[in-house]
Amino acid sequence: MLVLILVIITASLIWYRRYQNKPITNYNQFASIKEAVIEGVVFQVELAITPQERAQGLSGRGDLCDHCGMLFIFDKLGYHSFWMKNTLIPLDIIWLDEDWRVVDYLSFAQPQAARSIAELPVYQPKKPAQFVLEVPGGTTKRIKGFDIGSQIEVY
Repeated sequence: MLVLILVIITASLIWYRRYQNKPITNYNQFASIKEAVIEGVVFQVELAITPQERAQGLSGRGDLCDHCGMLFIFDKLGYHSFWMKNTLIPLDIIWLDEDWRVVDYLSFAQPQAARSIAELPVYQPKKPAQFVLEVPGGTTKRIKGFDIGSQIEVY
């Protein structure tokens, strides 16, 4: 009985350490990221780390190359919402957990530059995410093997 209790306590401690959702305090670990690889397809990424960078995102951009994107870094897991305020191009929004696995995605979020703030749709993942990758609209449909659970690699 004592062994069973020790096993349960040990398993609980391992689970707690793995999933306690500690906020990121050192963003420098992400500053060198230049590429994200999805199912073997390489994307050059810009980073959005500060609240100001995340708020700006890809707003106002008239184009985005086929293998370019923006990687949003959040301090912890959450239901990070996105809208297309002042966005001029369609985008795919990919939500990733702390292990860089796809937890949700939206294909072809449409430009919303002409809408008022009150009319803007808000997009939110079904599961908590820590990172979000925006790529050109239609990308997720073109990548063979891409789906929920796909592993993203960053370099």
